Order: sequence, then structure tokens, then C-alpha cells
Amino acid sequence: MNKRIMAGIMTGVMFSVAGQTVAFAMPGDIKEAVMESGYNAYDHTNSYANYSDSDLISIQGYYVATAQAMIRQSPFGEIYGSVTPGQEYYVVGECADCMWYKISGDVSGYVYAAYLVPKSDYFVPAINTEQTWNVRDLNMKMTVTNTSAVHVRRAPSVTGEIITALSEGEEVHVTGNVLNTEWYECKYNGETAYICDDYLTPELPQTMACTAKKLNVRAAADGNSPVIGTLNHGDKERISADENGWLRFSLPDGRIGYVSDEYMAVVDQ
Repeated sequence: MNKRIMAGIMTGVMFSVAGQTVAFAMPGDIKEAVMESGYNAYDHTNSYANYSDSDLISIQGYYVATAQAMIRQSPFGEIYGSVTPGQEYYVVGECADCMWYKISGDVSGYVYAAYLVPKSDYFVPAINTEQTWNVRDLNMKMTVTNTSAVHVRRAPSVTGEIITALSEGEEVHVTGNVLNTEWYECKYNGETAYICDDYLTPELPQTMACTAKKLNVRAAADGNSPVIGTLNHGDKERISADENGWLRFSLPDGRIGYVSDEYMAVVDQ
């Protein structure tokens, strides 16, 4: 597995992204800092439930922000401030069923995980430079779609050296998501490679195993939905669908449950 993502000590600087001209692909369930023109992160809030510290997976370490992202009272909650790219923060823990991390410092709150990386794994992004990419772990089989052929590159950029081309329908084992970009990291003939996420779709159904100590199973693809069960580390499920980062499967009693894709890993058959 590659690098994980989290954060620490915080800043109270507020910001608006209206008029931002740089656009990157962001996780599907929230858009925070680098957005299409005219988007305002202050408009994106809801009543996502608060977490107590006892509900968090303990982290207790320093991490670095990779983009200017909101600090919130709870996941998707009231905005307290923002983190600064390149600055260190202290992360207390991570939510067990969604991609949010609690940080502690001058202001305590939650930051979306896609914008934070462990201090030891942080690199200043550089175009056309290998091994300098901040990557969120992802372990999932995907299939080439929406194109007759897609380039596999040595760097997550359209200017990256082309290794080969894959045809529609070919399988790819994705190992990570390059933060703040539209690229997946994968392995090709033993080397690290990158494919644009526009052309990869999760290959379903597939069997996946829980990587968290304990993971909430929810009634819908939404962090606000009721918890209807839990998975323990190593528990395997046959995933039937991916709904914006929430994986769907059937419980033994016939009910449908959902878990976050961050805490599930493909099981080789």
C-alpha cells in the first residue's frame, strides 16, 4: 500500500474559492478548495452527526496540508477556518466510516482527508518528476471504460511518458488516488504507473476485505444514514456497487448496507 492521508495544528484563516481558475478532480462527496470557477465552499454544509473522540480511530501525529481546505465543526458542518498548503497540522484521529480527520491546535475541527498527507510522505508537487506525488491509498480492481484505448503513463500528467495503452474492458488494479488531481495510481508490469480517472470504473461485483479495526455499515450511501451493523478487520464482503465512494453489499439478513471505500481492499481470487 502507498501513503495515507491525515493532518495536525491548525490555522483560522478563512477563504473563498469563487473565481478559482485551477480545476482538479475532487472526491465525489464533497468539493472544498480547488474547484470549478464560481464554486464557493462556504455554501457546502449539512447536519452531519458529530463524532466523539471515542468514535475515532486514533492517529496522534503530524501531517501536511496539500491544498487550502476547510476546517469544520463536524464532517460537512460549520466552517471554522482553513488549512494552509504546505503547513503542518496535528491529527487526533480519523472517522471510521468517512474520509474526515480531526485535528487539534489553535482551532480544533475536521478536515477532509483528501487534502492531508503524513509529514514523512509529503512532497512538493512537481510536474514530470517521478516519485513526488501525494497519494491516498486505494485498493480496488477497475476496468477501462469510455474509450477505445487509454494511455498508461509514468507520471500523473498528460505530459508524462507513455508506457503503453490499454483497451476498453481491460482490468487495472488501482493502488491509489493522486491527491488534488484526476489520476489513479496503479501497477503495470511491476512498475508504478498512472491512468486518468475519466477512463476507469470499479469492476463490480468484487470481493473486498475490511482494513479498519471496526467499520460502521450504514443503511444508505450517506454518512448521515443509520448504522445497521459493523465490519471487523478482515471481514470479507461481495461488493455490488460503488456509489460516490460508498460500497454497496448485501447483509446476511437480506438488507443492503454501505461502507466507505477507504477502508476496504480488494481480495485476490
